[in-house]
Amino acid sequence: MAAGTSIVPVAVTAAVAPVLSTNSDFSDLREIKKQLLLIAGLTRERGLLHSSKWSAELAFSLPSLPLAELQPPPPITEEDAQDMDAYTLAKAYFDVKEYDRAAHFLHGCNSKKAYFLYMYSRYLVRAILRCHSAFNEASIFRTSGKVKSFK
Repeated sequence: MAAGTSIVPVAVTAAVAPVLSTNSDFSDLREIKKQLLLIAGLTRERGLLHSSKWSAELAFSLPSLPLAELQPPPPITEEDAQDMDAYTLAKAYFDVKEYDRAAHFLHGCNSKKAYFLYMYSRYLVRAILRCHSAFNEASIFRTSGKVKSFK
């Protein structure tokens, strides 16, 4: 009986979760619009702002969908629920471009969404540091044999 009970929520969750279609038929504009709206939301959630903007612009160019055809938001998993507080705080830091703080609060989180934001934040911190160090090297110039720096 316990095994049957644990299987039922998984089956219900799988039936409700939005799934990206692998069908490459572009004749069904309603399905394309649904997929673009889903992608726009998922990429925005993960901080992929340009991808979200691009998807939203494409979705905007297609005719509106009736309320009955809109997909429900993805269900929250148990891992998402456990990491919700840390993820919410980290996402707020991420949105104001405090990537190192976002990564700090996401360290040790188990959900896929939190892990993605953690790794993306760490990547952006390193990219910014690389740009700053390149800028500092470029701001040094030589005059009469001495190295000077703008600081």
